[in-house]
Amino acid sequence: MTRRLSVPLVLTLGFLALLVALLIAGGVLVRSILTSSYADAEYVRAARIAAGDAVRAQLDEETGVRGFSAVRDPLLLQPYFRGRAVLPSLLRRLRSAGETLGLHDARRLVADADATNRRWLRQVARPLLLVKGRNGHVLELHGKILVDRFRDDLAAIDAALLRRERQGDARAQRAIGLANVFAIGAVVAVIVAAALFTIQQYRLAVRLEQERATSEEQRRRAAESRAAYEAEKRIADTLQDAFAQRVLPELPGVRLSATYEPATEEAKIGGDWYDAVQLPHDRVLLAIGDVAGHGIEAAVAMNKTRQMLISSALVDPTPGSMLERVNAELIAANFPMITALAGLVDARAFEFSYAAAGHPAPVLFEPGRRARFLEVGELPLGISPDAAYATHRVKSVPGAMLVLYTDGVIEHSHDVLSGESLLLEAVEAAARRAGEDPARDIRDVIFDRHRVSDDIAILTIHFMSPAAAAAVPDAAVLQRTA
Repeated sequence: MTRRLSVPLVLTLGFLALLVALLIAGGVLVRSILTSSYADAEYVRAARIAAGDAVRAQLDEETGVRGFSAVRDPLLLQPYFRGRAVLPSLLRRLRSAGETLGLHDARRLVADADATNRRWLRQVARPLLLVKGRNGHVLELHGKILVDRFRDDLAAIDAALLRRERQGDARAQRAIGLANVFAIGAVVAVIVAAALFTIQQYRLAVRLEQERATSEEQRRRAAESRAAYEAEKRIADTLQDAFAQRVLPELPGVRLSATYEPATEEAKIGGDWYDAVQLPHDRVLLAIGDVAGHGIEAAVAMNKTRQMLISSALVDPTPGSMLERVNAELIAANFPMITALAGLVDARAFEFSYAAAGHPAPVLFEPGRRARFLEVGELPLGISPDAAYATHRVKSVPGAMLVLYTDGVIEHSHDVLSGESLLLEAVEAAARRAGEDPARDIRDVIFDRHRVSDDIAILTIHFMSPAAAAAVPDAAVLQRTA
């Protein structure tokens, strides 16, 4: 009887072993696709910023020449020389990006843009700079033709980058679909294996005691639970690793720190995220948000919203306008509700402008004052197509610190008011401590007393005094976030 029982048991275990091997291989494949897609998205984003900077550099050249040609004041040539200084390196970056991303027309378009700019410098700028009033109208008309051609080349490059970005999104979506297929296939396969095992057990049931049959049923259910848990956890780990941001910019006058910690509940994929992207003129774009729910859909919505916010900033970095554009796209795509806050930090002016979509209020600490919450109040993203998001501006001082966070930081208990009070205390304590990582200090103060029951993300912005800023090395700081 033992020999007859071992045959179906061995077959079932072999089938489950094969299933586990297939799930591992599928998880590795999904992780590879997602990691590649995310890397491409980051590279495309940098290339599109370089394209925009190249257009602005050429515009600086043209503006400087026109101004000098009109009044012959050498001071007006500063934009011209600044544009000439940076444009060649920007075009080289675009050419390199095009080759790396496999954009076949990028080399030709960049080469044509470079040649067109050189023609403009030689045939238009130089005559206007050297000879006053000579064929000025004819030269300007010729210059307009060349400038339009240059900008058409850059617009074509940006369009190719946008197509590549959409292709990366499609690859990520296909990878998520493949992950779903693996998960469903695992459940179906386990059910089939269980059914086969049950049939074999039924044929032997007349010769087995009732207690033995019950024990076998319990082992079968335990095997199903373990297989399902391992499949979900592998997918969760893959997605979290692919979506995590690991680099924070640092520039003179501003120091950023951040921390991220997932909930303690096992095998849950969170929807919390933050981004910090350096922009020209000593500005930093900030974004932080929280997707409603957990799981693969929340992770996809999180990644898509991050990309839409960054792409929107390339068009217009005004926080309110960014949220309105992203809200329209989320509603059109039928995504879940998302709370978010978009901000723009001006390191030179010690200014912070922001717009919130149902997200917890930022905290501002200034020397000599108590920490306080800033004004918020608009609807979350993905609810109403008519939602409008106001841009708030805060003028601060050296030594001030801004703190952005997700709701898990204050909702660790049923008393939100108590959570907000504890957050203000933690911000003031971190500001007094003046450590290297205030985001981690705030987290430690709060969660030394409470359990992490939901994903948390904290992002701090410290406006440094000129003396403190001069002491900070001019280099990017790597920051672990997950």
